[in-house]
Amino acid sequence: MGRTANGRFAPVLRWLGLTMVVVLLLQMAAVLTGVDWSDETRRPQVIGPLVAIAPMGFMGLLIALIGSRLDLPEQRLTPLRWVVCVLSAVLAIGMLTAVPLSLSSDGSDGPAAQRIDQGRKALEEARTIRKDDKQVAAVGEQLAQAGQLAADATAEDKKRAAEQMIDMQIAQMDEQLKSLETQQSRAASQRLIGGTGSAVVLAIAFVLLALCAVL
Repeated sequence: MGRTANGRFAPVLRWLGLTMVVVLLLQMAAVLTGVDWSDETRRPQVIGPLVAIAPMGFMGLLIALIGSRLDLPEQRLTPLRWVVCVLSAVLAIGMLTAVPLSLSSDGSDGPAAQRIDQGRKALEEARTIRKDDKQVAAVGEQLAQAGQLAADATAEDKKRAAEQMIDMQIAQMDEQLKSLETQQSRAASQRLIGGTGSAVVLAIAFVLLALCAVL
């Protein structure tokens, strides 16, 4: 009775596993074809999506291997098991290749990094203006002409108002810059854990699966 049940269940497992592998290949093709490889201004972000969908391929290959083991337990090597072994080895190599790519993808050329660079330059310019008495005086005159100071404001009043405004702007820019740097640091940590760490674990899992297919 158990043998008959296995004989019916094993083919379903094989086809279920192979279907998941086909879906994985289609999603990988969609990710790779959706990247504009000719755009040299931005680094293609493909490591994260590929690592994210790789577990589905692992489960598909594992299910197919279990179905093969149930269907033909007395045979050590079958064409399907060789397919599982080869695909697992290829995916393991892919995950190992993704590790250095993930480590090098530090976001140094992304939009967030550009905003941080612009913020640092703006902050440096504001600090330079704050140290220059002539530029501070010019800002005070601008405040007076804009009607933000009293009509009888002295040069010292204008200078003090300009210094207060510039100091406030510097504090705001410094706070915004720290917030952007914190966000970039968190994103880097997420890439390290979710990208690099997952790729290493998946590489080990695919190697073990390849060995299980032929042992």
